[in-house]
Amino acid sequence: MTSRVTTTTPSTRPPQPRRGARRTTATVAVTVGTLTLTALAGAGSASAAPAPESAGVSAPSDGAKGRPAPGSGKLVRATSLPPEARPHGGPGQVVEYTSTGANGRKVLVSGMVFAPAGTPPKGGWPVISLAHGTVGNADQCAPSRTDASTFAHDPEIRGWLDSGVAVVSTDYEGLGTPGDHPYLHARSAAYGTIDVVHAARQADVGVSRKWVAMGQSQGGHAAISAAVHATRYAPGLDFRGAVATAPPTKMSRLVGDRSTSPSFERKVRTALYPLVTEGLRAVDADLDFGHLFTDRAAELVPTARTKCLPDLVTQIVQSGLNDDTVWKQRPETVPELLNALREHVDTPVVRLDRPLFIGQGAKDEIVQAHVTADYAKALRKAGSKVTYREYASANHGSVVDAAAVESTAWIKQRLGVR
Repeated sequence: MTSRVTTTTPSTRPPQPRRGARRTTATVAVTVGTLTLTALAGAGSASAAPAPESAGVSAPSDGAKGRPAPGSGKLVRATSLPPEARPHGGPGQVVEYTSTGANGRKVLVSGMVFAPAGTPPKGGWPVISLAHGTVGNADQCAPSRTDASTFAHDPEIRGWLDSGVAVVSTDYEGLGTPGDHPYLHARSAAYGTIDVVHAARQADVGVSRKWVAMGQSQGGHAAISAAVHATRYAPGLDFRGAVATAPPTKMSRLVGDRSTSPSFERKVRTALYPLVTEGLRAVDADLDFGHLFTDRAAELVPTARTKCLPDLVTQIVQSGLNDDTVWKQRPETVPELLNALREHVDTPVVRLDRPLFIGQGAKDEIVQAHVTADYAKALRKAGSKVTYREYASANHGSVVDAAAVESTAWIKQRLGVR
């Protein structure tokens, strides 16, 4: 998901990876805060290396039943970044590794691994698997294909590295690697987020088995999904919990939300619809819901397939589309779409075996607070240990800063670092 859009000229300020990396478009000069991690595998030496939602508890339902496809979790390639792309002084790599895809089969996924400088402690550096926000569905949108210094210079990332915590990040299935990106597919996102930790442990940078998942928006969705599957999918790792801010946990509810707000946050929300429907089509070609869009909105679909989020938002701004004019038929009245979202996209209500921290902005116009609050309540009812914080003045992007003090302390406690 995204933070904010402004009609300014391209910014020359260094992007901040998790809080809003900035990309620009040539047509309207729209700058989109994408809340993503960004890094480039462009230099350095490469080395080869070894149904309707139930009100109660629902188990994850996929062909593999939450188990990895044979051969998943293997490091295939590690490319060392040059020193200028890792100013923290420790190792920095772009990696390719195997994971389990949306259809339960082994896939190739790319990502990034950064470790602190110096000698690892006994057992290795604890790990944050930091899941990125929405960048788009096309290969060129993959965070590991963008500027490495965006990631490496981020003060928050460097803060974790200085605290003795390694930071790893998946691009997700189909971003920068073969196949289409199943945008917001809960299981695929979970597996990629977990398996990048396996890859980091094989990359010879001294990381431990101990890890937490963390993410904003699409990344928050991935972090919660990882929490659902982590201990069963990867029993050899020591999963300690997850932090999610502004997570779109129930897209089957969010698609029914309507607003005539002229805010850019709502424009960005509109941009997510073709990304979501294209994500479903990536899972199953029969899940094609393009016929639900109006003629003008149908023109967004090729952009969603081939370009990145800023281009999609620009097109929406130029066309004047909104929640009412994008749909030919109201999505909440289409059972086939709702069932597909519930099966593939919505994060399930289960009894989590590790704690979860959720931060939500009350003024979020992309992921509505009441939807997130209801999900947190349902998880608690199912027996999960959930810390839910709602920040009165925060929107979709600013909730990261609003939650930072609490979420940082929460992670440090789980990882046992100061």
